[in-house]
Amino acid sequence: MYSSWYPRGVGLSLPAEEAIEIAETGFAGVDLQVLDLVRSETDPAALRLRMDDMGLRGGAWPLPVFWRGEAAQFEADIKRLPSLARAAATLGLFRTGTWVMPQTIAAAEPDSDHNELRVATCALHLERLGRIAGILADWGCRLGLEIMGPATARTGPGVPFVSRYAELKDWFGGLRAQHPNIGVLVDSFHLFAAQETVDAGFDWGSEAVVWVHLADSAQAAATCVLDEQRELPGLTGLGDSKGLLKLLSDRYYDGPVSVEPLNQCRSISGFPPREVARQVLAALQRIWPSAPVHTSKGGSSAP
Repeated sequence: MYSSWYPRGVGLSLPAEEAIEIAETGFAGVDLQVLDLVRSETDPAALRLRMDDMGLRGGAWPLPVFWRGEAAQFEADIKRLPSLARAAATLGLFRTGTWVMPQTIAAAEPDSDHNELRVATCALHLERLGRIAGILADWGCRLGLEIMGPATARTGPGVPFVSRYAELKDWFGGLRAQHPNIGVLVDSFHLFAAQETVDAGFDWGSEAVVWVHLADSAQAAATCVLDEQRELPGLTGLGDSKGLLKLLSDRYYDGPVSVEPLNQCRSISGFPPREVARQVLAALQRIWPSAPVHTSKGGSSAP
């Protein structure tokens, strides 16, 4: 596994060129906003050469498809997905991720069948995520599924759907069987909020881990923590980021590890991007496993 500089994860919106330059300060890889990059008409091949010159690996890229909403928006987004996936592949970004819905798409009526609502919501996931995964597979890209752990995220009129990693396999096991490039995006903050142990994201096996996000909770009570109440990993100890890294190392995870405390993180709020990156890297170094990290692609014992 290797550290990957993720500007969006710390609330920064940076041009790809600046993100790459900052990543060289000590990160092994970099995550990039491919949609923004393509819209700016930046040449992915030129950026890749720059990354190679700096010894940076491609990390991951946020999935730019609004698949949970209206069909027209989904169709527009998926139409442009092949060109974005091609650009991501040029940059060496072969991993992306998205969160599954914690509530059903339809509201619960007094006489409604809650299981039918969940089945209908699952069907939407299977159809749309299946189409996304098929396109990504053409470019060698994997798709990680993430949960929304906080109970406070379930504010809509629907009934609870998937809010624990342990539930992913039950609802989406068939989806992974059809699309082996689908796996899990494991997030230490959401594990804490869902009150799950660090091994909960490994139900599909270690090889199914696509991407890893790290952040501690800034709120001690998991049952009432808000999604934005996050801190740098290891800072509060509310969320076992260190234990998750050790487990990933022991199980030969070979992908990017990105820090994602979001933009309201108090310990980095207001600092310039390079200082934010320095603090993020220092946080990773404090909890990174001391034993060599074994991977199938070389890996490194340092972040």
